[in-house]
Amino acid sequence: MKHLQKYETNVLQYSNTQFVQSNCNSITFYNAGTSTLLIEQSIPLANGQTFTITGNENEICVKQFLITFTGEGNNNAIIVKKNYID
Repeated sequence: MKHLQKYETNVLQYSNTQFVQSNCNSITFYNAGTSTLLIEQSIPLANGQTFTITGNENEICVKQFLITFTGEGNNNAIIVKKNYID
């Protein structure tokens, strides 16, 4: 029988420009605000849009992602990370 890898999900919310440390297997950026969410100054997400980066089994992404907000409106980024646990 194959060993099952356990993981947990963390849901985080951001409203300011900052770096977000991934340290996870997959990360999803969701723009729940009305201003445009920019990931790494090159991936724009309008309200309701998502962007996901997934890894293969037992991989971990260790990048810091810069998130910024443009335009007027409500800044609300929701980030969901999948982390392996022992």
